Amino acid sequence: MNTISSSAIDSLFSVTVPQQTQKDSIAAMALSRGTDAFTNGDYDTAITEFKRTVGLSPYSDNSLKALQLMVNAYKQQGKTDDEIKTWQLASKLFPQSDIPYSGLGDIYFGQKNYAEAEKAYTMAVRLNPAISSNVYALGQVYMAQERYSDAEVEFKKATLYAPTDPSGYYALGQVYRKMGRLDDAVTLLNKSIQINGKFADAHLELGMVYADMKNNNAATDQYNILANLDESSSTELQNYMFKIAAPKIIAAYNTSGFEASSGPGTTVSSMDPDLSDPGSSKLFTMNFIFSKDLDPSSVQNIANWLISRSSVTDPGGPYDWGLPTQSSEASISPLPVSVIYNNDNLTATVSFKISQNSTGDATLDPQHIMFKFLGADTYGNIVDQSADQYSGISQIA
Repeated sequence: MNTISSSAIDSLFSVTVPQQTQKDSIAAMALSRGTDAFTNGDYDTAITEFKRTVGLSPYSDNSLKALQLMVNAYKQQGKTDDEIKTWQLASKLFPQSDIPYSGLGDIYFGQKNYAEAEKAYTMAVRLNPAISSNVYALGQVYMAQERYSDAEVEFKKATLYAPTDPSGYYALGQVYRKMGRLDDAVTLLNKSIQINGKFADAHLELGMVYADMKNNNAATDQYNILANLDESSSTELQNYMFKIAAPKIIAAYNTSGFEASSGPGTTVSSMDPDLSDPGSSKLFTMNFIFSKDLDPSSVQNIANWLISRSSVTDPGGPYDWGLPTQSSEASISPLPVSVIYNNDNLTATVSFKISQNSTGDATLDPQHIMFKFLGADTYGNIVDQSADQYSGISQIA
């Protein structure tokens, strides 16, 4: 009986069984060529080489690197569908890696496809829960869906996994602001800034929180920091501070004969000859300039204005300095006849009626006539109560 030596068997095996090490070597060279092509902007060639790498050595580290670079090449070409397909292939070849799922989550999040992004990031966290970027990304998906409690949980994890990374504290500050927990937001954002004083996004968010708290001085401090740190962020904060600021009356004047500086006992006939006749009436106007653009429907709604005789609690003291009202007192309507708003110069022109009495000797105390606005600006901010009314004696109050 003939026998075959062990050396002969080894020789036969080496001839008939493909050498994976050779394929791995060829795959590595393809990856190198693809990387060079990618660097030179030849994305089609790069993709071809990356595909060759994956085909020759599908389960190797080189394959995962090739798939990641292939995604980037497709991204440069704007081929999002191919990016997704590549990550999906990577998830099948490397089912225990969080990288493909994190990549898919990033694409879906950028598309605002939060349902798919949540699935992808959840899988990434499940496969590699200690990677702070994964839990951070999942938290961002929750925050985008206004699931703030869920986002808080993930961001807290991120700070535990990476306590020296300012991003987790910044994100917690963001979500606390969304939840209305402004004091907590300030604490977390300041902690983020303590770690990285040049973290522009954290300074911006902190400035917005202070603006929400109506702490304009603190918000301005953050604006000044950003002015030297990041111009676009400082502009964004400035715009936000202006947006949420309550509108104010900043000036008032008249051109119709209603002298708001005139005191008690002013005869209405001296204000306009048309009021000399008993029982006559006359329209006057007052012009009010505001600090920002108002909602036209709000400012032109006469129900949002009040014209009254000032009381003892009003700035400037009571009408007629508190003396009893005379029977000869002129009549003035508590509501305007009309209001016209010019958004080019932020001016509301309020027309109101004054009436002479039946004996033609009516008097008025113009400096104690109070004009008050109760409306809002274009962003829905109600007028600032510290500058929502005007009289000749108190001016703007």
